[in-house]
Amino acid sequence: MNAAALLLIILTLLTGAGAVWLLTRINAEAAADDWQLRLRVLGGDANREEFLARRAGQGNQLISAATGLLWRSGLEFTTAQVGWGLLALAALLPLLWLLLGALAGSLAGGVALVSVYGVLSRSAARRRTQIIEQLPSFLENVMRVMAAGNTLEESLAAAAREAPEPIGLLFATIVRQVRLGANVETVLADAADTHQLRDLKVVALAAAINRKYGGSLRQVLKSLIAVIRTRASAARELQALTAETRFSALVLAMIPIGLSLYIYTRNRSYYTGMWADPSGRWLLISSVLLQVAGVALIWRMMTRTAGPQT
Repeated sequence: MNAAALLLIILTLLTGAGAVWLLTRINAEAAADDWQLRLRVLGGDANREEFLARRAGQGNQLISAATGLLWRSGLEFTTAQVGWGLLALAALLPLLWLLLGALAGSLAGGVALVSVYGVLSRSAARRRTQIIEQLPSFLENVMRVMAAGNTLEESLAAAAREAPEPIGLLFATIVRQVRLGANVETVLADAADTHQLRDLKVVALAAAINRKYGGSLRQVLKSLIAVIRTRASAARELQALTAETRFSALVLAMIPIGLSLYIYTRNRSYYTGMWADPSGRWLLISSVLLQVAGVALIWRMMTRTAGPQT
């Protein structure tokens, strides 16, 4: 048995062990979500907080992070479904090793995961931007319904029925959880954490203060609407001022990729010969990794230049 076969067997065993561990965590997360829903309906918010305190740090962080990313992208998958999807991906890794080899299979799997993560992250960022743009109009509708004497819960439900996507789907989910028995400020805070919306957390805080101490919730919402619109106007102005810088960063990121594709189309034996040589192979792999790191760094600089959205 050569070293490559031994390494492949070890990696397969480790993947199988990880899959078994992940399967146990899937079942635990599914049971936890079921009990959380029951406690929301039957026991009220106090029991829910006690339950969450007991299971703090016990959940699978990978499954939770993947579920949150999918929810931010607009894909409504349950925790159990996400866990089974991760399990299927873990099971496909040994197949890639068998078909392409340990090194090439690992690279192919890594590139696929990074690509999927990039697409989902981009979709989540775009959806989050749309929600922030639609939030002032949505809150104005909520204020109009509240002016007629309705409660905050009723106002959110009425505004969600008339709201466009994606904010309509977000608040429809919030209203559905409130009707199951959870407090509206708790559900708003959970949605703010999941979708990374600090403005929604402000609404949750205002609702909590209004419930405990009273006060004018409409005045808080009116001030929040003004802040959101002022910030959006400043962000648009900043994007216009930095358009040239962001275009230069895009060109710098695309030049190496375009040059490599041109060389490959004109002389395919160039890269074939490099891949056949061990040192050339590592140079190609290193260049791909450096290009990915450079694109990630440039993308990070572009997002920082564009300014925060919340």
